[in-house]
Amino acid sequence: MSRPDDDTNTRLGHALCDDPSTGDYIDCASVQELDQILARQSLTPAFAPIAELRLRDPHGYRGQVSGPADSQLRLPLTLFGVAEHCGRSAELALAALKSLATEFRAQGLGGKLFYRVRRAALYDPSFCADRLHETLTQAGMEPEAFVLGLAEHRAQSSLKALSRLFTDLRALGIQFTLCGFGDSHGALLAVQALRPDYIELGRGQIEVLQSPVPSFEFARATLDIARRFNALVVATGIDTEKDLRAAEALGIPLLQGTYVGALDREPKKRLRKKLFCGVGDSDLGLGDAHTATVAGLANEIPPVCSDYSVEEVGEVFHATRQLQTLPVVEKGKPLGLVRRMDFMNLFLSRYGRDLHGRKPIRLFMDARPVMVEHDTPISEVSQKLTDYNQSSAQMDFLITRNGRYLGVGYMVDLLREITVLQLQTARHANPLSGLPGNVPINQRINDMLLKRRSFVVVYVDLDNFKPFNDAYGYSKGDEVIVAVATLLLSECGTLGDFVGHVGGDDFVILFEDDDWETRCRRILSTFEAQAPSFYNATDRENGGLWGEDRQGGRVFFPFLSLSLGAVQPDPSCCESFHDVATMAADAKHMAKQQAGNSLFIERRCGPHRVA
Repeated sequence: MSRPDDDTNTRLGHALCDDPSTGDYIDCASVQELDQILARQSLTPAFAPIAELRLRDPHGYRGQVSGPADSQLRLPLTLFGVAEHCGRSAELALAALKSLATEFRAQGLGGKLFYRVRRAALYDPSFCADRLHETLTQAGMEPEAFVLGLAEHRAQSSLKALSRLFTDLRALGIQFTLCGFGDSHGALLAVQALRPDYIELGRGQIEVLQSPVPSFEFARATLDIARRFNALVVATGIDTEKDLRAAEALGIPLLQGTYVGALDREPKKRLRKKLFCGVGDSDLGLGDAHTATVAGLANEIPPVCSDYSVEEVGEVFHATRQLQTLPVVEKGKPLGLVRRMDFMNLFLSRYGRDLHGRKPIRLFMDARPVMVEHDTPISEVSQKLTDYNQSSAQMDFLITRNGRYLGVGYMVDLLREITVLQLQTARHANPLSGLPGNVPINQRINDMLLKRRSFVVVYVDLDNFKPFNDAYGYSKGDEVIVAVATLLLSECGTLGDFVGHVGGDDFVILFEDDDWETRCRRILSTFEAQAPSFYNATDRENGGLWGEDRQGGRVFFPFLSLSLGAVQPDPSCCESFHDVATMAADAKHMAKQQAGNSLFIERRCGPHRVA
């Protein structure tokens, strides 16, 4: 930045100061104004929601700060530019984070806070894990709720220079998002370097989706890369309905832009229903075969009464050639089914019409068809039909609501729905364990809250996993992760149980049976016996291994163990999975304060509300 001439100085009406680090000149009034903003903590926070596909509760919010409205530093670019020239980027970044986190908590916003930190702040030694943790603590925010953003084109070089910082931040539970993915070269190298929890699809890639001949190949490739690295993709620049529908069609799980919700000091905690393709409040999740119900499979076929004659039923089938099944209902109560093939074999047989034409259809109907309530999970219906041992031609069933006729379901529709749900589950599955990931976990919790079902959430975390992984390598670490997943599945055999893989070494179990605590204790004792087998003979004899702590000191780490935090949410107190996740994370934190292979049971059933 060159020095303006004296006339320019006069016109500006401000003095200029040297920046000794660059030899450039900046407005002294701006420097003084920055001093005042930092001293008074007069930053203005704002948030933009990040929508989770088909869920009305935001996954989180992207935070941004600006200067006071009457300040010449009100624009973020100007504010942070002056701070960078003054060598105060880290100070401003921490102040911005404190302002955002405090307001985030004050407004009771759910999910995670996303905030992109500028490169200059990251390279400042004062921007360290301890300072960042202190800042979040002062604001009342858990580190697990914070996601730090880093530009893609800086990730690879930054990781080499800042590996200790990133390691320490991860140890606190802070997650990372790679911003602007695809807007520069070396995208895959950046993912390999940072291994982010989120990948932000660059605005330039969203613009490709807006073109007259849109190309989806890059977006699909990004989703594939994200799945391989166990990350979630965020599509930014969702500014029109067309952008939204394109992202939705690709299955991009997280969306952010002005169409989802504009940057606002007081963002909405519930997103517009218009965003979700007319999906009703009772069906806002992706679902799986254990939670999706048969209500949507009901074909409302007009029924006949039980005293209809065989002749009259024949006329109905003749008038409606595509009709395969006819329900028999009396005063709203379903009595049975008449199937076209069986009926025609009777009606068109020799003398069949003459012998039976005037008889009531109740004598010839199937009086014991499979009958299920509308809220029965699809998986249960599939099992019932399999057990019923019908021929494939008879694969239909009656759907009721409170015992009254609702419609007829068909096996072909059931199988199609199961296939779709399995594909959705696979798309969001953890690539290592094969278990459902964050999206299905959140949907499952929301579904159980909506139905006011009693359940227990157990957050499972591996202790001493990082030093083990550092010492034995990723391959051995992956072996441990798979072993834990297998163990959890072995103790979750009932229909209502659910095991999900949050990511890394974190898992979630949803129990519906009363013996959940017994099974948790069994998981702990089994893993305690299994853990030594992962180590070599020397470490087994020592009872663990030697490694480095955050400060680089030599520390002994005992065998791997599990920490289980359990909570039983009250559906009347919890608005969504965000509340449950917060309680479960708190319970896990308390479990980790105890000795290894411990279970902490949280007695509160609802979240703490900020007044």
